[in-house]
Amino acid sequence: MNRLVIRGALIQVDPLRYSPAGVPIAEAVIRHRGSQSIAGQPRQIECELTVQASGPLAMQLAHLTTETYVTLEGALSRRSVKSRQLILILNRIEKE
Repeated sequence: MNRLVIRGALIQVDPLRYSPAGVPIAEAVIRHRGSQSIAGQPRQIECELTVQASGPLAMQLAHLTTETYVTLEGALSRRSVKSRQLILILNRIEKE
């Protein structure tokens, strides 16, 4: 199963664009900061992840502003066939 849920602040929201087929696409970057217990020890966790939405979710994502706290859910994928960079393809956006 490939499912990721992440909560954090949007630090970048790119302008809405359209695919050649006319489907709206939006990208953003989320920053997560938190603490997790790993092997019984507290550890500070911080990461930034590029996210992408299409269709109605793209419209929703493109209207959010930086520093907005959100919970995002989706699946991890490669940015492109030739890329090793991961991107989160969204299927749910929840504004905090």
